[in-house]
Amino acid sequence: MLNKIKKYIATNNLLCKEELHIVALSGGADSVCLLRVMLMLGYKVHAAHCNFKLRGEESERDEQFCKDLCKKLGVELHLTHFDTLTYSILHKISVEMAARNLRYSYFEQLRKAIGASSIIVAHHRDDNVETILLNLIRGTGIHGLEGIKPKNGYIIRPLLSASKEEIVAFLTQHKQAYITDSSNLKDDVQRNNLRLNVIPLLESINPAVKANISRTAQNIAETVKIVDNAVNTSIKQCVTTHDNGIAININNLQLNPSPKQVFFSILTQYGFTPQQVSVIFANIHAPSGKTWHSATHILASDRGNLLIEAIEHNRQLPSLRIPEAGTYIYNNGQACIGVNVIKRQDDFKPSRKQYEVTLDASKVAFPITIRPIRKGDRFSPFGMKGKKLLSDYLTDCKRNYFQRCRQLVVEDSNGVIVWVVGLRTSQYASCTDNTINVLTLRYIEENNNHNF
Repeated sequence: MLNKIKKYIATNNLLCKEELHIVALSGGADSVCLLRVMLMLGYKVHAAHCNFKLRGEESERDEQFCKDLCKKLGVELHLTHFDTLTYSILHKISVEMAARNLRYSYFEQLRKAIGASSIIVAHHRDDNVETILLNLIRGTGIHGLEGIKPKNGYIIRPLLSASKEEIVAFLTQHKQAYITDSSNLKDDVQRNNLRLNVIPLLESINPAVKANISRTAQNIAETVKIVDNAVNTSIKQCVTTHDNGIAININNLQLNPSPKQVFFSILTQYGFTPQQVSVIFANIHAPSGKTWHSATHILASDRGNLLIEAIEHNRQLPSLRIPEAGTYIYNNGQACIGVNVIKRQDDFKPSRKQYEVTLDASKVAFPITIRPIRKGDRFSPFGMKGKKLLSDYLTDCKRNYFQRCRQLVVEDSNGVIVWVVGLRTSQYASCTDNTINVLTLRYIEENNNHNF
């Protein structure tokens, strides 16, 4: 088994002997075997044990076993305790998920603290088979049939080539004790049910079922590389970036052999669930303005495109009432508005800057208000006759859905829009040869280089 694991590490380029690694040590057969194998293969390791305080005396027994084992082997051990049950209640997640989150968060903090290059965990071939079967039962795509990857960021799994039977035989050969978690012997959890009931049934049909599933997963993993390469090429052909996100061109998307697979690959990166992807894809030609939300992003239909932006970029902008000239902080310090009134000089020239405008002060009634656009807003664009729906004007300016949502206007106390910020002023408030006092408005965002 040592030679098999050594070869697996080399083939997948998993570990470097010159670097320090953390072995996740529970005290069970798998992690004890992992620690012994890493030492026998000459790797520099520390061990880390998490006491989740879930099994009373058993949890304390596990911790003491790990202390004794590491002392005997001369391995430095790092210990931590968690109130896992309270964490699961506070975060409204299962105890199993709470333990997983706490464990990997601690491992990563420890890795940084001691300068380790990786965290080595003891998933083996049988774990991989269980994962593949669970994914299949729950419903999965091609990636779910790859199973557990040997390397995921800083997490390394060198035992994936070894079976549980080989692990136990190794420990027996080396007269190495280990402990058994009694919760693993109950079939009330899906994975345990598979391990204790389903897989033995499959083995009664074909004793080589675990080896065959593992080999199939390896074949699928190689196929996935080809599929991913093709999908990434297709994504480049239909996705472009815009201000704060991406735009998916629907026509280009549908030129692909499998538009839905490409679509799925894009949307799952932004937190949309498989169920949401199916619904959105079925409504891919929805009218402009139709939106869907994931936990982190918004997708909007917009004139032949599907736009995706982070929710944080699309918070409702506030309104700010400005009673007189001065400098005002807007949107919690994200922007400033400068308001100034001076007498018109003989050499006066209207501002041509995008975020600075000059208006006839006598035509703008204070207090003025800067606010986001509203449905039904109308204004009289400078250089044009009559009024125009602001939504139509923004469409003519080729503003996309998200840009329209973030568009600001300045209106006076009579409800007249005098400036569509960054785009155009109102004909109504423009300066003429008869203008006596000039009102200057400047809008400066924190991340822009506009200066007063």
